[in-house]
Amino acid sequence: MHFFPALVFLFLLFSTFSPCTRAAFSPAIDELESGYNTIVDENDQIILQSGLVLHVGDRYISEDNNLYEITIIEGSLAKARYIESEPTLSLETELITVQGAANGSQPIIAIYHTHTDESYIPTDGNSTTPGEGSIMKVGDRFSSRLKELGYQPLHNKTLHEPHDANAYQRSRRTFMKLLERQPAALFDLHRDSGPLAFYKTTINGQDAAKILLVVGRQNQNQATTLQYAKRIKANADKMYKGLIRGIFMARGNYNQDLNPRSMLLEMGTQYNTREAAEHSAALFADILPSIITPKPLPASPAPKAADTTIPGTTSSNDTGNGGNTITETSAGNVANIQDAGITVSNILSIIGAVLLGIIAYLYLSTGNWQEAKNKLHKFYKYEFTNFLGPRKKRKD
Repeated sequence: MHFFPALVFLFLLFSTFSPCTRAAFSPAIDELESGYNTIVDENDQIILQSGLVLHVGDRYISEDNNLYEITIIEGSLAKARYIESEPTLSLETELITVQGAANGSQPIIAIYHTHTDESYIPTDGNSTTPGEGSIMKVGDRFSSRLKELGYQPLHNKTLHEPHDANAYQRSRRTFMKLLERQPAALFDLHRDSGPLAFYKTTINGQDAAKILLVVGRQNQNQATTLQYAKRIKANADKMYKGLIRGIFMARGNYNQDLNPRSMLLEMGTQYNTREAAEHSAALFADILPSIITPKPLPASPAPKAADTTIPGTTSSNDTGNGGNTITETSAGNVANIQDAGITVSNILSIIGAVLLGIIAYLYLSTGNWQEAKNKLHKFYKYEFTNFLGPRKKRKD
C-alpha cells in the first residue's frame, strides 16, 4: 500500500495543471483515420467538410467571414449555429513587428510537419506514404518561395510517425528545438481529408488547393493566435481571394501554447494534386511580407557597358559571392597577371636604359656620330657575331 500516497500525490499534482498544460500532455486523436466530418448550418447547408475530429463548442469562420459554433454532433454530422459576421477581419491587416534573427539578419520562418506521412492520391497514388509523405515536398516549395522573398526559411523534416494520437507529443520536441532559433513564425503543414469540391480552386490560371487555418482552443494564446489567423486571412483575401478556406477553432492546442505565432495549415485534401498544393504554398508565402516584413534585399549592381572580366576570374554578375566580389582563387589569378605585367615592363625599361648607355658611351669615346656608328658596326660584325654565331672548326 506504499504506492497509494504516491498515486494520490500524482493525481493532485496533475489536477493543479491548467487545461493548456493537461492538453499538452494528454494525447488525443485530432484527425479521422478515414472519411471526413460534415458541418451544416441551421438550414442544413454544408459549411465545412474536414477530416478534423469535431467537438461541441468548436467554432468556424467561413470563407465569407461568417462565424459558426458547433452545437450538436451526431456521428459524422455536426450542426452549427450562426453567431455573427466577422467585419473586423477587414481591419486585421496591420504589420507584425518582428526583431528577426538574434544576429540581426532576416526573419526566420520555421516549417515542420507533425504528420510526415500525408500525401496526395492523384500525384502519389496513396493518401499516406510512411517516411516520405509528399506534404514535405509542399514544405519545400513553401521554403524556396520564402527564400526568394528574403526570409530565412527553416524547414525541419524530422519524422513524427506513426500517425497516431502521440504524433503531437513527438512534434512538440521538434517545435521546442525550432524555438531556439527565435523564428518570427512557425507553420505546421498538414493535408486535410474531404471531398475535392471544397478544396479545389484556380488562382492565376493554375490549379490550387484551398488552405484551412486551424487554431487550438486549449491554450493560453488562443486569443492572440486567432487574431493572427484573422490577419493572415484578411491579407490573403486581398491578394488571392479564395485561397483560404476559413479558420477552424478546434479543441486541442496543436503546440500553439508554446508560441502565439504558430499556425497549423491544412494544405488541401488528399484528392488535390501535389502540384496544386505546392502552388498554394507559394501563394501563401507571397502573403507573409504584408504581415511579417523582411528587411529590404540589397540592390543589384548596375549592368556594365561591356564585359571586362579577366579570363579565369568570376564576373560581377555571378551570384556565388553576392555578385560583387571575386573569389579568392580568382583574385590570385588577377594578382599573378598584374605581377607578370610589372615584370615585363621592368625588363624592357632596363634593356632600354642599357642601349642608351651604350650609345652615349660610343659617342663620348669617338667624338662624333660617324665614328660611333663605325665602331658599333665593327662590334656587331666581329665581336657580337663571333660570340653568338656558330664557331668554325679549326683545321688540324
